[in-house]
Amino acid sequence: MRFVADRTTEWQYVSAAVLLIMLPLVCGFLLAQRYVFAGIVAGAVK
Repeated sequence: MRFVADRTTEWQYVSAAVLLIMLPLVCGFLLAQRYVFAGIVAGAVK
């Protein structure tokens, strides 16, 4: 599927593709943020 035609861009398809790419990344970060921040804090304390 082409998102960009000769003189126009199908923005609804571009935004849907971005949503499908970003949604699993955001969900994964939200599930793992406890461990991410715990690692950042543990690395910052001497």
